[in-house]
Amino acid sequence: MDDETLNRLAVEALLEEAKLGAKRAEIMGPSGWIKPKESVNKRFLHSTLRNVVLSNKYQLKRRNERQLHKAKDALK
Repeated sequence: MDDETLNRLAVEALLEEAKLGAKRAEIMGPSGWIKPKESVNKRFLHSTLRNVVLSNKYQLKRRNERQLHKAKDALK
């Protein structure tokens, strides 16, 4: 590829990126110009998932205990 072709492709890529930024800015406001992060905060995600699983186990245990007590009370 010659320099002219590379420059044209670079200009097209920059214009396309600017158009996408403008669309994001229309929806999200000024922070839309900031490119979205490509990575995930793995530590936060891991701790969130762990806490959700523990909470769900606790809720399920409490629900089962209440149902067991209701069943015992119904038998009396």
